[in-house]
Amino acid sequence: MDKKTAEVRDTVRMREGVQRASSSILDMTGVKKGKITKPGPLPLDCDGYEPEGQVIHLRHSWSIYDLPFEELEKAYAALRRALPEKGWKIVSDGPDTSRAKTPTIVADSPDGDFSADLRLMDNRDDKDPTSVLAITVVSRCFQES
Repeated sequence: MDKKTAEVRDTVRMREGVQRASSSILDMTGVKKGKITKPGPLPLDCDGYEPEGQVIHLRHSWSIYDLPFEELEKAYAALRRALPEKGWKIVSDGPDTSRAKTPTIVADSPDGDFSADLRLMDNRDDKDPTSVLAITVVSRCFQES
C-alpha cells in the first residue's frame, strides 16, 4: 500500500479556518435563539500518512438545540440554500443509512480544506424530546508545522 503524503500547514491557521467555517455555517442557519454547544476543534491523527503520527486533521462538532423542531427544520433548509450560494459544494443530500433515516447534508468548502456534515435530529418522539441540528466540520489531513 502506498503511503500518502500530506501538505505541511500551520496548525493555528487550520484551527482558525475550521472555526471560521463553523461560524459561517452558524450564520447561514439564521438562528438567533436556542442554545449552541461550545467545544472547540479537536486534533485527531490521520492514518496511512507519512510521517506516521505527525499528520492530523481537525474535527469541530457542535450543535444547535433548545428550539422547536420546526425552527431547526427552517435552519436546515436555510443551510441547503445558503451553502452553494457561499461556494460550498453539496456532495450528498438525503437521509443517512440509520433506522431513523436522519436528514443529512455533506458539503465541501470552496477551498477544499474543510467538509461539513449537517444532521437534523428529530427527537420529538423520544424520552428526551430535544431535537438537534448537529454540525461537524472536519479539516483535510495536514502535517503540523
